[in-house]
Amino acid sequence: MPYRRLPTTDKARIRALNAALGKVIKQNGKDLAFSNHTVEELQNVKNNFENHLTQYDLDTKLQSDNIKEYKEVFERTKMYVSHFMQVLLFASERGEINGGIKYYDGLDSYEGRLPALNTEKEILEWGNKMVKGEQERMQKGGSAIYNPSIALVRFKVQELHDETVFQQTLKRNTLRSFDKMQTLRKVTNDFVSKLWTEIEEGIELESPKLKRQIAQEYGIVYVFRRNEKKALTAEELQTDLLFEFA
Repeated sequence: MPYRRLPTTDKARIRALNAALGKVIKQNGKDLAFSNHTVEELQNVKNNFENHLTQYDLDTKLQSDNIKEYKEVFERTKMYVSHFMQVLLFASERGEINGGIKYYDGLDSYEGRLPALNTEKEILEWGNKMVKGEQERMQKGGSAIYNPSIALVRFKVQELHDETVFQQTLKRNTLRSFDKMQTLRKVTNDFVSKLWTEIEEGIELESPKLKRQIAQEYGIVYVFRRNEKKALTAEELQTDLLFEFA
C-alpha cells in the first residue's frame, strides 16, 4: 500500500495547508471530508505558521544584511588598532616615547612584536588598552601619537563595540525565531497528519483509486514503492472493472 509523505520543507507545509483550505473555498464549506471545527483549526494553523515564517525570514535577512557592515567595521577597527600599535612600537624603538611602553598593559612582553588581533575580543581588548595607556602616558607629560590619533582609535573601537552588540542582538532574534519555527514545524506536521487521517476516513468510496484521487485533491501526498507500482496497476484495473459491471 502507498504511504503518505508528510511535508519536509516549509513550502511543502504551506502547500499542504493551502490545498486543504482551497478545497474548503471551492466547495463553499459544504460536503467536506473533514469537520467545521477542523476548518477553523486549519485556518489558525496556516495563519500562525505563515506569520512566524515571515518573521523568521525577516530576522534571517536582517542578520545576513548586517554581516557585511559588521565585517567592514571589524576590518577598519583592526587596521586602526594595528597601525597605532606599530607607530607606538616604532617610536619606542627610536626612543621617542618617554617611559617606553610600560603604560600599555603587557605590550612590552611581546618584545616589539604585535599581539594577535584576529578576533573581535582581541581587537576590542587591545584597542581599549591602547586608549587607556595613551591617556595615562600623555597625563605624565608624553607627546601625543598621530596618524592615527588615539581619538580616532577610540572612535573605531567604540564603533566595533556597538556593531558587535547590534550583531549579537540580531543573532539572538534569529535564533529565537528559528527555535519557534522548529516547534511550529512539528506542530504543523502533527496537524497535517491528523487532517489527512480525517480526510481519508471522511471519503466514503469503495474504489481505492478514486479515494486516493479525491484525497490528493485535498493535498494528501502518496508515495508508491517500486515493487507496488506494477501490482497496483493490475489491482486497480481489476477493481475498476468490478465497479463498472456491478
